[in-house]
Amino acid sequence: MHHALTDLLGAVADDERWGEALHSYAISLGADQIGWFVLASGPEQLAQWGPRFAEHPDPRYWLHAPSAEGAPALVGRGVTAEATLRYAALYREQDPLWDAAMSGYTQAGPGGISVVTDAPAPAAQRFRQTAFYNDFLRPHGIGTRMFGGGWNARHPGGHLFASVYRLRDDDGFTAEQMRRFHAEFGALQHAAFLHREMLSLRTRTQGLEELMERLPMGMLFFDVGGRLLHANARARRLAVNPGHGSLRKLLTGIANVRQTDAALGALFAQSMRGKSGCAELPGGLLLVSLAVGDLAALGLNHAAPGVAWVLMERTLDAAAAVALVSQAYRLSPAEGALLLALMRGRTPQDFADARGVRIRTVRTQMSTLLLKTRTQRQQDLVALSARLMLLAPGQAADAMAAGGAQR
Repeated sequence: MHHALTDLLGAVADDERWGEALHSYAISLGADQIGWFVLASGPEQLAQWGPRFAEHPDPRYWLHAPSAEGAPALVGRGVTAEATLRYAALYREQDPLWDAAMSGYTQAGPGGISVVTDAPAPAAQRFRQTAFYNDFLRPHGIGTRMFGGGWNARHPGGHLFASVYRLRDDDGFTAEQMRRFHAEFGALQHAAFLHREMLSLRTRTQGLEELMERLPMGMLFFDVGGRLLHANARARRLAVNPGHGSLRKLLTGIANVRQTDAALGALFAQSMRGKSGCAELPGGLLLVSLAVGDLAALGLNHAAPGVAWVLMERTLDAAAAVALVSQAYRLSPAEGALLLALMRGRTPQDFADARGVRIRTVRTQMSTLLLKTRTQRQQDLVALSARLMLLAPGQAADAMAAGGAQR
């Protein structure tokens, strides 16, 4: 692998280095500039969006919708906005390279790669006499171009269209330079996809990490595809516990667990619908999903780029959570004691046996508890407690301190 491509792959997460690395890669091919690097769903979308890319030529403008959702993505450019707009509006239909590129793209088929150039060495002189060259390319300082296109069917925005060009009049790109561009195009696709997704997710969740670190409980945030965007420090400390292997696996992403854990798969689907719920993990952990309204109250106004899950430790968080619920809903001491037992994983029958009362009495208390908190199930009670812990962080800290003193 050429060192310029290695440098490009190493710059995928660095917005400042990326543009410089793209330029260096173009020079390594014998070009003077990159033209355009665009991710799109196909050539039709590329042609349709050309004028919009010209209106907003800064790649950072397009970071708000990841190409994983099918949106086109401008990942690098070297042609001026004026040249792009004129090309899209007036010259594309006159461009023999565009026709050759689309023909090669069609012949390559799914998973294939096509590379074409304006003027292979034998035709360079003849090409420089064409009206297209003299009316469009030369006035905009563009010499010979090399255009590549490839399709990665595994990616929703899976087509990369990339061009490099020379500013000088010469014999054009060599056959060896074209072969290298073709051979490295798969790696270029991979780099473009990674760069696009990493910067887009970072943009959409800007400030999320800082907020999550201030919250009093463990918290996980996933994108809509189930990839982990951030786990705060408390969540990562919990994952170190030898008994929390399920949490460690969850930190690698939802896709790795929802096929084998139906409860977590259901919780993720429920979370995607904007509803709260909870699921249990081994080792005394509860996962509680937050509703969309809760995210807004926390300041996560990100147009639902993902889902937030809270981690509750039964042994540490239960007393603080019950203290907040008792205060908010004016629970009686007996109702608070029942909620504490439920939060610690005990059943109503366990509570009745420990208190030496009839199960009928506990069921009556349970009905009153649900009525006061306006919930319908024990799962809803747990979710309510977790939300209160997050939405009232100052009170939660006091409650946790009081709970620690009581234990």
